[in-house]
Amino acid sequence: MLARRAAVAVAVQDDYLARCGRAIDELKNSDLLHVEKAELQATAVDVLADPDWVFADIAERTGLTLASGVREYFFPADRVQVFWYSTSEPDLRGEFCLKHLHWALLRGEVPQNAFGAVSQDPAKMEVLGQLRFLDQEPMAGTGRLTALRITPGEDDPQVWLYDTNHERLQPLDLDYAGYLENLLVTKGAYGWQYLFADVDFSEPEFHDAARHLSDVLRVFPEMFPGHDFAPLQERLEERL
Repeated sequence: MLARRAAVAVAVQDDYLARCGRAIDELKNSDLLHVEKAELQATAVDVLADPDWVFADIAERTGLTLASGVREYFFPADRVQVFWYSTSEPDLRGEFCLKHLHWALLRGEVPQNAFGAVSQDPAKMEVLGQLRFLDQEPMAGTGRLTALRITPGEDDPQVWLYDTNHERLQPLDLDYAGYLENLLVTKGAYGWQYLFADVDFSEPEFHDAARHLSDVLRVFPEMFPGHDFAPLQERLEERL
């Protein structure tokens, strides 16, 4: 029984990492896109490739007993990163940079040097102190990052978006598994997270994001026919 359970765990973790690789291959195989950087950096530390050890260590050091939905998306890589852009009109761009869950939860504190509206809101500053890096966009320097909110008693951490340029800190309508699933579909197209946030794309600050996502969700269904973009298109329409 234990051997079978271990085999299933290995199959699941390899599956998500393999799916990341396939998503990167989809980008590389498109005649309309250029992949500037792609990296699947497998961990060189044996214990960090063992999900049982990783989740036990996280539980011991943080008190978090993570839900099965988090465990099923464990991947044994220090970093999974890609940065891409279109080579012709429309101008499409995106990236993602996922870190190993052990690093994220134990060492991935989000910087506390908030400014503007976030710094003036005590409740948001409290949230900021509970966030741990999940995904970021270092190549373009967008000032956006996605993080997991670590709170006592929660086994499925909330996903939050922190956009320093727009001074926004808000929860997303996604759990950890949902975030990683949609990342593979959107390929990290800039601004995709706002499809899962309570925002109005008619506001001036979202005009560029709305245009970009409209182009992405018009072009991607033909470019990547193996994915279902209808739910994302519905969310876009709700926010326009």
